Order: sequence, then C-alpha cells, then structure tokens
Amino acid sequence: MNNTSPTESDIASSEQLKHLVLHIAPTPFFADRGCHIRIEGVANCLADLGFDSLVCTYHHGRDIDGVRTSRISSIKNYTKTEAGPSKYKLWADWKLLWLVIKEIRKHNPSVIHAHLHEGLMIALVAKLILFWRRIPLVADMQGSLVGELETHGSFKKFPWLKWLIKLIERILMRFAKTIVCSSAHSLEKIKSEFSLSDTKISLVQDGASTPNPLDSSKRAALLEQWSLPKDKSIVVYSGALLASKGLDQLQSVLVQAKSIDDVHFLIIGYPIESLASFVDQHGLGDRCTLTGQVPFEELPDLLQLAELAIDPKLSDAGEGSGKMLNYLACGLAVLAFDTQNNRDFLPNEAPLAADSTQMFEQLAALLDEPETIDRLGNQNFEHFQAHYSWQYTAKQLDKVYSALNHTG
Repeated sequence: MNNTSPTESDIASSEQLKHLVLHIAPTPFFADRGCHIRIEGVANCLADLGFDSLVCTYHHGRDIDGVRTSRISSIKNYTKTEAGPSKYKLWADWKLLWLVIKEIRKHNPSVIHAHLHEGLMIALVAKLILFWRRIPLVADMQGSLVGELETHGSFKKFPWLKWLIKLIERILMRFAKTIVCSSAHSLEKIKSEFSLSDTKISLVQDGASTPNPLDSSKRAALLEQWSLPKDKSIVVYSGALLASKGLDQLQSVLVQAKSIDDVHFLIIGYPIESLASFVDQHGLGDRCTLTGQVPFEELPDLLQLAELAIDPKLSDAGEGSGKMLNYLACGLAVLAFDTQNNRDFLPNEAPLAADSTQMFEQLAALLDEPETIDRLGNQNFEHFQAHYSWQYTAKQLDKVYSALNHTG
C-alpha cells in the first residue's frame, strides 16, 4: 500500500475557481450505501477545492445537504435501493443518459466525473452525441466490473459473458481522460488487468470523517432505543446484507457465537428479510439486533456502542470499503478476512482470518482480552487519522484535477 501523503501545499494548487463538475451516478443516490458515501465525499472534497458539483442520478434515493442533484423522471415500481441487479436498471440508465445530455447542454460543465462502470458508459455515449464540447472525463472506479459481477454470480449460467464484459471494460477504460480508484488494491488490479500507465490512473481513496464522541447520556438513550443489553459486549456489522457482501460468512459466525454468553450482535443494514428469517430459524433473536436501513448520519453513534466490528466480506473484487473506514474512524477493533483489500486498509497487527471458523475463534479470544481490544482500536484510529481522512482524499483529487487543467 502506498501511504505517501501529498504535501500540504498540494491542496491549494488548483487554479480552478467555481467551475462545474457534472457527476453521473447510476444508482439511487443517496441510500446509505458505500458507493453513495463515496460520491458524497468526492463532491464535498471538490467543493473544498473550489468546484461546484451536480449529481445526475436515479429518481429515488434522498437529497443530501450540500450536494445538488438532478434526477430522472420516476419509474413505476422501481423502488429498490439496495445493491444488486434489477430489471429496471436498463430503463433507468437510458433515462439517465438523456438527463445527462440535457444538463451538459444547459450547464456546459468543466469536467464529467463518471461513477461506476455504468456511469462511464453513459458518459461516453453523451460525449459522442455532444462531441464538439470536448469535456474531459474522469472515470471513478470502485473495483473491477468483472470481479463485481462474479461476486453476484452473474456468470454462472453464461460463463462466456465474462470475456465479453472484460472486453467492454477494457474499451471503456481507454476512452476516459483519466481514471481514479477508490483503493490501492483496485488501482493495482485495474492497472495490471488493462495495462494502464501511471499517468492514466491515480489513487483517490475513500475517506471518512472523525465522529463526535458519544457521551454517556446519549449512549444510554441509544441502548434503550434499540433494546441493546448493557451488560454484554456488542459486536457490530454495518453494510448491505447480501451474499456478495459476506452474508453467508456473517451467518456462520452468528451461529458459532451461540456458545458465548456475554456477546450481542448489532447488525446495521438492509435488506433484512433473509437474515431476519435466519435469525428466527436458529433461535438468535435474543442475541441479535437488526436495525434495517439507518440514515448514514446516525451510523457513527451506533458504531460507537460496540467494542468490536466485523467485516465478513470474503470476495476481493478490489473496491474500497466504506464500512471499514467508518470502523477505523470510530476507533473499533476489527475482525476481517485475509484479503488484499483488508491488508491494505488495516494496520499490520490487525487480526485477519482465513475462514468464518477462524474469525469466530478470533472473536472469542478477543472478548476475553479487553485490553487487546482497546489496543487494536487505538491502533486503528491512529491509522485512520494518518491515511484516511477526507482531507487526504481532497489532496489526491486536487492533483488529478490540476493535471486535467494542464493537459486540456
């Protein structure tokens, strides 16, 4: 992992004033998901650098203070906000294309910042239609498209699609002016897979904000609000409750942890139907609290109720991990699997597991060693402050956007 910080003067080097960046977000922004947190964070970083941002996105999701949005017209019955495929997405992306074209014609943005591979494809079509405008394009990749689709099982029935999608991904990468990646692992993965030069691709990593400390009265109120036990250690998970995000591994740890009396799991995320059924089937109702979807603004307070956090994602498609950064920002000890992404995000001494059985064994051992939990949590917080604040991300973005100015 490259931990070389940009210099303090880098952030002031941009010569742009209040030029508009048009973001393409093919997702129901904002719906308390990791990629949405990144989009908001990037827009806020650009604001600190003197840019206006306009996010073109789907009709659903909620507006965020300080981030201007333009939405497609409503699609009947398309209300899904969680990650994963939907039969409505092609129609939503078609509408998003024409919304983007309208906003480009109206505002003549200085830069198009395309999030995710779908956003990049929409951006390229829009640029072809409005070819005379020659607007520079930044592709914001949060992982490998092939890797993500494999995680969702998209190639099981049609394995030949993997070759086709990789070809499309290669073509998309060629047409971006510059590519930014959300993690060191995604950068190396994409750079090696598509033979990209260092001048073509840069690290603009995910970030997080340091939360306000949780005082004793608010802690007590939250414990009561969510009916959480005051006399047990709380282990937290936050994120999508999907197989691609490690739901099977999380469930395995929950079942094994029935042998520990003094632990309670706080599980923040959605969709909850599958996990709620599992919890009921295995008699885990008194050991688990499922919050469902929680506004991102409330997440830091809930995380600070816990002693330990868990990231059960075993796949390694290369995307960043918003949940991991928020765990670190809250000073939590973290249990995670031994993947390249987790080795990049966590300090060297962090415990990493080979499988869910070893993760449970690490959990059981740590619960008997509160001083080790405190030490790991302090190390994680120091690591976060050194490498993962949004201020650090803003410095990286400034280098990318300044290079756009110099190259036209």
